[in-house]
Amino acid sequence: MYNKENEEAYYLLSLHDLYEGIEIEALKTALEDMEVSEHYEACGGIAKAIRFAENNTREQLIQEYDNTLDRLAEEAS
Repeated sequence: MYNKENEEAYYLLSLHDLYEGIEIEALKTALEDMEVSEHYEACGGIAKAIRFAENNTREQLIQEYDNTLDRLAEEAS
């Protein structure tokens, strides 16, 4: 069963990795590995972060990371 919360966690972690300076190509490699091992929630989150990073500035990426972190913290409360 697909777990949307796990996808969001991988999205947040991938945004964090990008924020810390990991190259998009490294995330694409991780995505390929997750596809092979059929970790679909991870694939969804990583792919979403890659798309965001490819279509936005670093400042927008930082803002999205902060907003996602805040939203997930609110949902957890």
